[in-house]
Amino acid sequence: MAVHIRGAGFQANLTIDKKRYRKTFSKSADAHAWEQKIKFSIENDIEILGISGSKSWTYKIASDQCFEINWKGEKSEVTNEMNRRIVGDFLVHKFGTDEVDLNKITTLIVDDFVIYFRKKGNSDSTINRKLMCLSKIMKFAHERKKVVELPKLPLKKEPKGKIRWLTLEEDKLLLKYFDFPWTRDYLDYFIVAIDTGLRTSEMLRLEKKDILEKRIKVELTKSGESRKVGLTPRAKRVLERRSRALKDDEKVFMLTKTKLRYRFDVMRKDIPELKDVHPHVLRHTFCSRLVQLGAPLANVQELMGHEVIETTMRYAHLAPDHDASDISLLSKFVTDL
Repeated sequence: MAVHIRGAGFQANLTIDKKRYRKTFSKSADAHAWEQKIKFSIENDIEILGISGSKSWTYKIASDQCFEINWKGEKSEVTNEMNRRIVGDFLVHKFGTDEVDLNKITTLIVDDFVIYFRKKGNSDSTINRKLMCLSKIMKFAHERKKVVELPKLPLKKEPKGKIRWLTLEEDKLLLKYFDFPWTRDYLDYFIVAIDTGLRTSEMLRLEKKDILEKRIKVELTKSGESRKVGLTPRAKRVLERRSRALKDDEKVFMLTKTKLRYRFDVMRKDIPELKDVHPHVLRHTFCSRLVQLGAPLANVQELMGHEVIETTMRYAHLAPDHDASDISLLSKFVTDL
C-alpha cells in the first residue's frame, strides 16, 4: 500500500489477493486516511467498500449486544431501550431494515437523522439524547473492531433550562384540584413529592420499609448512593395512612410514570395557567423553597441527592440577599473614631 502524487491529486494504491484497488483524493491526508481505513478493515475482516469479508456488525446486532453488556439491569435501562428502538425505527425508514451494516451509518446519515427528528418536532435536547444512544452503540462496536469509522455527531449546545417552581398560591390551587376521591392517589403523591423533593422514579420505588420514624430512606438514587430525607407533618401523615396495611416490601404508590403524565396532562388542560407544570416541578419547588429560606447549599445538595454541587448551584440565585445584613454584622466590631 502506498500514496503517490497523481496529477493534481494524491492516489492511494493497495493490492488484495492480487487485485488492485486505488482511489484519488485532493489532499494527501485524505488519501492516507483512506489507506489506514482499508488496512483496518482487512486486518479485522470488516466489510468496507466491498473490499473485505462480511464480519462487520449490523445495527441490530450492535444494539442488542450493547444493551446486554451496558444497559440491562441499570437505572437507565428503560430509557436506553426506548432510544435504541427509536434509532432502529429511523434506520428502517432510511434503509428498509435495522439490519444495516454499521459502516453505512456515516456522518451524512446522522445528519439525515437530525433533520428527520427535527421535522417531527423533537427539541435539540431530545435529539441529543438519541444521538448519544447511537454514539454509545457505535463506540461499543468500534472497540470490538466491528466498525471502521465513527460518524461525527452534530450535538447541539443545550441552554440551561428555566427552573419552574410553584408559588404558595399555585400549591394551594393544585391541592384543591386533586382533592377528590378519584384523584386521592395523586393528591397524596403531590404532598409527599413537594415536601421531600424525591425524583419521580424514587417516589414510585418507595416501599413501606423505607419509611422511618421521622424520615424516609431513599435507595438506588441517580447518584448511586442512598440518602435520608426528613418528613413534614403532613407528608408523615400521608405515608403512615398509605402504608398502614402494607407489607414491608410493598410499594406506597401504585402509580406509573404513564399515569402521572396523563393526570398532569389533564390538569394542564383544566388549568391553562399551569401549562408548564409537570411532576418534576414538585422537586424543583422543594429545592427552591429550601434555598429561599436560607438553607445552606451543601445541605440542600445532600437532601436533593445531587451528585455535584454545580447542580444545586442552579438554584443559588433564589437565596436571600444577605449582603446588607452580613456587612451590618461588622458594626459590632467597629468603634467610632
